[in-house]
Amino acid sequence: MIGVLSFFVRPGGFARPGGSETRGRTFRDCADCPEMVSIPAGSFMMGAQAGEAGSDDFERPQRKVNVRKFAAGKFDVTRGEWAAFAKATNRATAGGCAWASAASDGDLDPKASWQRLDFEQDDHHPVVCVSWGDAQDYVRWLSKKAGHGYRLLTEAEWEYAARAGTSTPYPWGKNATHEQANYGADECCSGLASGRDRWVKTSPVGSFPANDFGLYDMHGNVLQWVQDCFSDSYLETAADGSAYEKVVKLKSNGPFADLAGTSSCSYRMMRGGDWGDPPRMIRSAFRNYAPPQGATIENYRSGGGGFRVARSLD
Repeated sequence: MIGVLSFFVRPGGFARPGGSETRGRTFRDCADCPEMVSIPAGSFMMGAQAGEAGSDDFERPQRKVNVRKFAAGKFDVTRGEWAAFAKATNRATAGGCAWASAASDGDLDPKASWQRLDFEQDDHHPVVCVSWGDAQDYVRWLSKKAGHGYRLLTEAEWEYAARAGTSTPYPWGKNATHEQANYGADECCSGLASGRDRWVKTSPVGSFPANDFGLYDMHGNVLQWVQDCFSDSYLETAADGSAYEKVVKLKSNGPFADLAGTSSCSYRMMRGGDWGDPPRMIRSAFRNYAPPQGATIENYRSGGGGFRVARSLD
């Protein structure tokens, strides 16, 4: 719903070397640091299988990726955690956020911010209206505070962690359900309250069941910034789980023709879908990116966009 892209059961493909003793271990590096979950090393098939409903070539070619063990935030960074960072650093609140008010819809509303939304949030909701650069500032601050190197997940780490050993379109099976995630109507882009999903906009983190790695809200609620620059397929991306950050002039065509001639790192990938996205956009394989045309990576913020932290483990 961030508006850029409108258009395993366990049947193999996943290995868990190193045993299960690290799977799901939780820890905090300081009393008020985000709670982290240890994710075991392993390999998986990244991307959409041929014929997966709702998929396209942006999610292919599917290939085997090896991921080293790392830790991921149990939840998206919350409004309360962001507020603590903003207070500790005397950070000014930047205005300009899309999908944060009825008046702006997908355009940037200069008055909207993480503190000023047209929908209700408390400190247990995920922070929204944060740019990719805002997220980078947060992880740098957290690294200094905690004494460990925090960062964003890579795109491969995100999908590996979201699938949690599954190969179906969603970690709970073949079909989306509001009993498992907060997402929108069947057609983009509007929120929908249905069944367990009582929220038209964001929901408190942890309101839906965790996946098999013990991570919450990997699908729906808010899109999550990841480290990678834009790539229009997986042809040039690494198979070792690292981020794609090659600076190239894009030669994209088709649905990405408007990106031709711009730099790959003028955009960053986002994963997971949000409260206003249709079912196909919260699939494990679905890829999104920002900013849309008319905005920059420095100023683009969305009421459907937040982030989750990661850190490497020895």
